[in-house]
Amino acid sequence: MEYLEGGRFGRITKHLRKQGYENEMEDILHDSKNFPKLKKPEQTKYVETVMGRMEKSIGKDNVERVLFECGVQCCGKSWSSFVKRIWNQSKSMNDFFIKLNEEEKRYNTQFTYDPDRNSIAIERSKCVCGLINKGKPFKTHKSYCKCSIGHMSVFFNTVFNVKEVHIKQSIYSGSDTCKWHIQLK
Repeated sequence: MEYLEGGRFGRITKHLRKQGYENEMEDILHDSKNFPKLKKPEQTKYVETVMGRMEKSIGKDNVERVLFECGVQCCGKSWSSFVKRIWNQSKSMNDFFIKLNEEEKRYNTQFTYDPDRNSIAIERSKCVCGLINKGKPFKTHKSYCKCSIGHMSVFFNTVFNVKEVHIKQSIYSGSDTCKWHIQLK
């Protein structure tokens, strides 16, 4: 069977296959070729449907592993280059976060570094996921935003040593904002 392989949605296909879920893919992605023809709000609804199918077919923990890898790929070289450029232009850790916050203002994002805990808190008041952010938030599949852990891991490991990333809350799990906590080594 043919599945959508390209674009943001294609990452789900790729990582399901890469993690050995070829047999489950027909149940999950049988109609994925129609995805590009959908309007953005319908695409969000379709991703919600796929989330339900994945949770049923491979289980929540495995869905989170697939989505983590999608987030790693989503970050990619452009985001890594972006954060490295800001780091290289900064005179200090404080200066880095001032510059990063200025750059990320358009995404309604605030980064706060806590030197005593060697950690970073991130708060964002709008979803920036290009795959789902044009539709109505779905609150039934709280695992979806686990991809952001992969994204944040790659993003901050470009300039720091990240011990762990936790998503505290997300718009797509019913909150008004997305919040992450990053513990540095």
